[in-house]
Amino acid sequence: MLKRIVVGVLAALFAILIIAFRSTPALSIVLAFFAGVAAFEIERCGKLQNKAIMGVSVAFAALVPLYYEYAAELQSIGVHIPVSVVATVYILLLFILMLTDYEHTKFEDVATVILASVLMPWAFSTLIFFNDIDARFPEAYDGHYGLFFILFGLFCAWLTDSFAYFSGRFLGKHKLCPKISPKKTVEGAVGGVLGCVLSCVILFAIFDNRIFTIHSMRYLEVILLSAGLSVIGMCGDLSASVMKRNFGVKDFGNLFPGHGGVMDRFDSALFVLAALYASILVTRTVFA
Repeated sequence: MLKRIVVGVLAALFAILIIAFRSTPALSIVLAFFAGVAAFEIERCGKLQNKAIMGVSVAFAALVPLYYEYAAELQSIGVHIPVSVVATVYILLLFILMLTDYEHTKFEDVATVILASVLMPWAFSTLIFFNDIDARFPEAYDGHYGLFFILFGLFCAWLTDSFAYFSGRFLGKHKLCPKISPKKTVEGAVGGVLGCVLSCVILFAIFDNRIFTIHSMRYLEVILLSAGLSVIGMCGDLSASVMKRNFGVKDFGNLFPGHGGVMDRFDSALFVLAALYASILVTRTVFA
């Protein structure tokens, strides 16, 4: 327990440090590292034996956040990288590598690799999108919204988990999904959602009253969005539990002693961050 607490505190301090330097290369470098490690963890737990596919996919996963960080700079010097073409060539390469070792590589292995090396890194990259949100939607958001959305997404993921844990521990009686995660309870889930909403409302109140110069969000929107993202975060956590049960492992990795690997720490956060970014795009492009 002591090791878990110490690692948790150190991880929190590290996260604060990265957020503080989010406008430097530090953010994209850390995200590239996490994306590569997450891809490796999923593929290793899936018992992928094709070393060529693993090497190519882990490298590709690490490059995704770096691309999104420096895409504008590359375009400014005349370097245009067509994402659809790159994705097509990459997936074709994976299947070609599957054929070179077809006796030990299944189609399911390639499907797992695509999930691990394309979707997960993209979800990590949403932190870069949030950081530059004012450049994409200057009429709706000022520069402070980048920090707000990063904290908002992480609050919805991690505080839901924390409030659900303590609510379930002291009030839990009815099992939520006993076949997937026996310790989770309905009372814990309700406590997680309520705690998440309250925390996000407080976070928004601080930003809206003290920091924002453009006021494009309202409290009702924050309440509904945080409640929805809280539920999505729990679904993400349960989905990761299903993956681990299918793989027959307890944790994806051990990068964080007592807490598991990157995927163990970011499973719900990746779902939440992707859903939050999608909601922003829909709001600003469809309803604006």
